Amino acid sequence: MSKEQPIDVRDMAIIHRTFRAGYTESARLVRAAPAPSPERVTFLADHIDFAIAALHIHHEGEDELLYPKLIERVPEQAPMTEEVEHEHQLIATALDEASAACAAWRQRPSAETGEALAAALDQLNAVQKIVPLAAVTLTQQEWDAVGKHGVAQIPRNKRGIAFGMILDPLDEADRAYMKGFLPPPVRMLYPLLIDRPWKKYASTLRTGT
Repeated sequence: MSKEQPIDVRDMAIIHRTFRAGYTESARLVRAAPAPSPERVTFLADHIDFAIAALHIHHEGEDELLYPKLIERVPEQAPMTEEVEHEHQLIATALDEASAACAAWRQRPSAETGEALAAALDQLNAVQKIVPLAAVTLTQQEWDAVGKHGVAQIPRNKRGIAFGMILDPLDEADRAYMKGFLPPPVRMLYPLLIDRPWKKYASTLRTGT
């Protein structure tokens, strides 16, 4: 089945860019100071664990709500879709390895454990890919359900940070596009609910202050 008017799946590319940027930055920060203060280790390890969990959640939504529909509706493209599902299995393994490396660094921060963690984050970026087939296969409502699934899994007290993290590496056009997904009340209170908490968090992440 192919839709005459493709739906807008631009947010998938944006989200994946966010994950890549986040893992790249985390690897750089760990390499820059592999044995910082205990407080800094806890903050960075918590940040990395959150980023790892977020990608797990993202892929769970795709596996449950996206790929079964693609295989059912476009059987001739099943090999490509199944290949991406296989890549998700590889990513799941890479996520587990990064999680284990983060736990080891948290317990014993050193140049050795720091480099192992940074290398594991680099590997996550190496195995991520994006599939545009959904644009001509799903309805907009079905596609939006994938995003809503992900948001629902994020603790409420971390949603502002998570959305700030998504917006941070974007240009103005993509930032405005992603803000359009926010409920109107949240958009009105954006400086209070997202911008201010994210800037405070980002300052701690990048400068330790």
